[in-house]
Amino acid sequence: MAIAGDDYSKFECSKEEKDKLVGEVMRYVLFKTHQNSGCPIKREELTQIVTKNYRNRNLPAAVISEAMERFSSIFGYELKELQRCRPSSISQPRSSQSSKILGDK
Repeated sequence: MAIAGDDYSKFECSKEEKDKLVGEVMRYVLFKTHQNSGCPIKREELTQIVTKNYRNRNLPAAVISEAMERFSSIFGYELKELQRCRPSSISQPRSSQSSKILGDK
């Protein structure tokens, strides 16, 4: 799901800036996976990497999606999204949290 060169303008960043963000997300995932092997990384952590300099709401999803594709094509790894439901009190609905985990294909 790579984004064509013309579509980068809607994110208010150049292709080079987006490539740099994808690299930062990938580097973070690799280092975090090495530190805590097998522990999921919260999507919120990856989103913060992107949103520290850019405010576009759709940019983090596009960057994470691109990172997922690159992990697959370069390293043969899959970055998968896990949904975890936390049980809460009976009166409150369950809240869910999204995490990413890196693994072999």
